[in-house]
Amino acid sequence: MFVSFSGGGRRPDSILIPILSLILGIPLILFPGMTGRIFCLVLALGAFVYGAARLIRYARGRRQGWRDGGDKFTGILFLLIGLFCLLGWRIILSFLPLTLGVILLLDGLTKLPLAIDAFQMRLPARGPLLASTVLPLVLGLVMLINPFGVTSLVIRFFGISLMVDGACALAAAISSRRQNRGDRWNNRPRYY
Repeated sequence: MFVSFSGGGRRPDSILIPILSLILGIPLILFPGMTGRIFCLVLALGAFVYGAARLIRYARGRRQGWRDGGDKFTGILFLLIGLFCLLGWRIILSFLPLTLGVILLLDGLTKLPLAIDAFQMRLPARGPLLASTVLPLVLGLVMLINPFGVTSLVIRFFGISLMVDGACALAAAISSRRQNRGDRWNNRPRYY
């Protein structure tokens, strides 16, 4: 769960990110092979677009008399990266578990201070927040210990963990909103 600091207090952000996590987890679980391939295609497309944009920028700059070759080098490099993502998708997917493990580990580590604060302040959402912190940490460590296992299993595993993390973050956000609504109701001015 992400929080922002405004008005001197902490408040949970919208529930959009946990809902997106739940939605994005479904195709990862149901179609791991296809989503892995689509992931590589999207990477290739992004690299091609960025590389082409840098080459166009280089061509325009050259017409205006600029001699900087950084855009040319970057454009060619990203076109090559795009080709690698397009043709070497199996190689990329073999490193995907390692990458996902690092992402999950970082996700859990960034939530750790929030979970500690929730327990110190005895917030009612501390249980789901703890689960959404510990689960990515554990899953990330498991993926880092054995990164080159079966890729489709890891993609499904990531989809499940994404959905569980999203569900826990959503429960924490809803619980926090209910508590804030109750605090506002109890602290309203009374006119007797």
